[in-house]
Amino acid sequence: MTDPITISRLLTISCLTGFIGDATLQLLVRFTSMGGKTGWGLKEYFRQHGPAESLFVAGGMMTLFYVIYLSMLGLPVIWYYLAIYGIILDFIFRKTMLFPSLKGYYQQLNYFWSGFWGAVPMIMPLGIMWGIDRFLYTFGHFNSHKKY
Repeated sequence: MTDPITISRLLTISCLTGFIGDATLQLLVRFTSMGGKTGWGLKEYFRQHGPAESLFVAGGMMTLFYVIYLSMLGLPVIWYYLAIYGIILDFIFRKTMLFPSLKGYYQQLNYFWSGFWGAVPMIMPLGIMWGIDRFLYTFGHFNSHKKY
C-alpha cells in the first residue's frame, strides 16, 4: 500500500498537472496552428466550457482519477499501471461519450492517439514527483517532508 504522504503528493501534483496542462493546451490551440482548424476538436470544448471552467474541470478530473486509482482501487504506484489506467479511462470516455463536448476530440483522434493522450497525463504526476525527489536528493534536502 502506498504511504499517505506519497498519496497526498500525487493528488496535489495531479490536480496541478490537470490545471496547468489544460492552460497550456488552451494557449497552444488558441494561439498556434496546433491541431489544425479545430484544435483536435478542442476549440469547441473550450468555447462551450470557457477558459476558466475548463481549467478547474481538468484539475478536478485528474485529482478524481488519482483518488479512484490510489484509494478506491488501491493499485500500486507503477508508471505502466498508470498508463494502462489512462488508456482504459480514455476508452470508457470515448465509448460512453460521458462528456458530449469532447465529441469533436474523439472524431479528430483515432483510438491509438486518444489512448496515448489518455496515458500521458496519468504518468506525468508520478514523473514530476520523481523529478522533485531527484532534485531534492541532489541538493541535500531529500526526505525533508518527513518528521524525525
